[in-house]
Amino acid sequence: MSKILMVRNMNRVQQKKIIKENRKKRVGRVFIGLLSFFFLIALLYIGLEIVDETNRSMMSMGDSSFLSYSRLDEKNLEVVFCGDRYLVNVEKVDKLAANIKEKTQYGITSIKRFADEKGKLVVELVEGVFNSKPR
Repeated sequence: MSKILMVRNMNRVQQKKIIKENRKKRVGRVFIGLLSFFFLIALLYIGLEIVDETNRSMMSMGDSSFLSYSRLDEKNLEVVFCGDRYLVNVEKVDKLAANIKEKTQYGITSIKRFADEKGKLVVELVEGVFNSKPR
């Protein structure tokens, strides 16, 4: 309750200063939260890799690890995830990525075109309202 009275008795400059400080603190907390989230994810991944490597060395297993990949030939890639092997065709992945990129670019250009057309229409309507003669 005393803080509320204190804020009411401050002038505008002091109030703005407090608001800016609070905003900086919020941004700092969000940044620290995101940084700690990525740090925890990195620790989790590193921990999984270490445990996997330790188990494989204790059991004298020489096969695939937790996450790895190797190129079989020009067209194929072998991805190993959690001991399961997956064969990936690089050409299909490249085609899929190119298709997604093309569709995204088309969507962005159509959104820009729509915004330009509607923006011109809104400008014309506003100019028509303000340039019309009163009756």
